Amino acid sequence: MKKFFVLALASLSFSALADYHHDHRYTKWQRMEMERMPAAMEGVRHMFEFNVDSALRGAFAFDNSKVRGEDATNDARSDLSLNYAYGVAKLFQLGARMNYFSGKSGANDYENFDFSVGGILNSEEDFSRATFVSLYLGAGWAEEFGPNTRDELQFATLAVGRRFPLEAFGIKHLSYSPEVALKNVSSTTGKALDHSQSMQFRFLQFSVLF
Repeated sequence: MKKFFVLALASLSFSALADYHHDHRYTKWQRMEMERMPAAMEGVRHMFEFNVDSALRGAFAFDNSKVRGEDATNDARSDLSLNYAYGVAKLFQLGARMNYFSGKSGANDYENFDFSVGGILNSEEDFSRATFVSLYLGAGWAEEFGPNTRDELQFATLAVGRRFPLEAFGIKHLSYSPEVALKNVSSTTGKALDHSQSMQFRFLQFSVLF
């Protein structure tokens, strides 16, 4: 047992000595800068997107409607879409997208929700002008309360695109970001939908990077 403790102590001492020599190759300020420096380039670490999957919107409304010959009806409606991506490496971003709708559409009430997470691989460190490939996977549900149908859904979106900064037009932090996307939606319950696939050219999209 003593030999074990001696060997362990010697190993720890050697490791500490190695770390000491490694740390002393840099000044104190250099070490502090290295420890706090994010992986992505400054100015493009954070990104919000105005795209087909999540257009960045939020609304909560109370609706009052009256049809001649009938009593007035009151409804509450929620519509929320969010997305965010963070540069975790020099060429790579991790992102999340969320959409929620609750309210009346036509004669029936609906509640839809989906949440996706994904990764974005960029061709260069300046994400605002990079070619990119993204893959998002998610799940959610679509429920129609009149016919009482509810679909549990799974999503997958693979996209290739490019961002073009709009600084030449005097607009900072905004990039035009068209992409070609292949989107697959499948249902685990199959009440209203089995599956669908679509190829989309998303030509009116923008990204805010800062």
